[in-house]
Amino acid sequence: MGGYVRSSALAPIRSCVDRFGGRIDRVLRHADLPLEILDRPELPLPLKDHYAVLHAAARETGSAQFGAEMGALARMSMLGPYGSGSLSAPSLFAAIARANVTLNRMMQTDTDLVLFRLRDRVKWSMIFHTRGTEGRYQNELLAMGYQLDLLRHFLGASWRPACIHVRTSSRSDVATLERLLNAPVRASQDTPGIEFHRSLLSAVQPLTCAENRPPVEQGDMPAANDLVSMTRAAIRLELVRGRPSVDAVAARLQMSRRSFQRRLSTKGTSYGKLLEDTLLQEAQTLLGLGQRIGEVADRLGYSDHAHFTRAYRHWSGLSPRQNREMLFET
Repeated sequence: MGGYVRSSALAPIRSCVDRFGGRIDRVLRHADLPLEILDRPELPLPLKDHYAVLHAAARETGSAQFGAEMGALARMSMLGPYGSGSLSAPSLFAAIARANVTLNRMMQTDTDLVLFRLRDRVKWSMIFHTRGTEGRYQNELLAMGYQLDLLRHFLGASWRPACIHVRTSSRSDVATLERLLNAPVRASQDTPGIEFHRSLLSAVQPLTCAENRPPVEQGDMPAANDLVSMTRAAIRLELVRGRPSVDAVAARLQMSRRSFQRRLSTKGTSYGKLLEDTLLQEAQTLLGLGQRIGEVADRLGYSDHAHFTRAYRHWSGLSPRQNREMLFET
């Protein structure tokens, strides 16, 4: 069914669209996503929807190389614990290894970061397994922007790789990409990636104050081809609009309602059960963050405070107020 990416990846897209004078609300509407998702950076977003956002952003800004425009501004530090964890590694080799290993767990699934050996050089590539067309190309360009930023953190802001491989056959595209990425670009139909001399992997952490610590863990990303975890993710995403219907969640997963419910039944569960479980988890999270009970009720699509309180007591055996008092008691 495809991979997922953290919704935090939308923030730099918004910044770049704004920089071009475009409107992010139109971009998200084209991708069938609510504007409010920008306020939920922790949510898993289907990678196909991320492709759609990038494609729509390219159209909105009139930039055929929008991914590279973003890539020129991309900073690993924008990617939360995933980015900061990679940047704090003791050497470039350790940073690349850490980024490769933690990508699917922390930031983006159905995607692999791979370091290929090419005689005295290496090629660092991000390989996307989720299908896509124009949006996937933009995502490849954006990914190389983040990779370049990590490399330049260790090798210097003006460092240039031997070459960057991209999927294009246009000479004008190559010239534009070379300007945006400040690096030689080679048109290729092979796996895109950044090629540089293998000896550079030994470069050490340039910041003496950097802590050599493993990245902070985030909530689990949906497991590949696990319908239950993907359903939970789709419910959380649709909750941004309001109470999600079974039809909306099935459509988000690109399934008919009947097929969706039948497949959940074979897993020993139902949409109603998963909706209740997800609502309880979201409610507990929001209450733990100190949000008022009325605000949590609104966020979860309840028409009034009393309905939410009854539902919460049914789920957990406690009222929301009792649960919050337990969370904050000293």
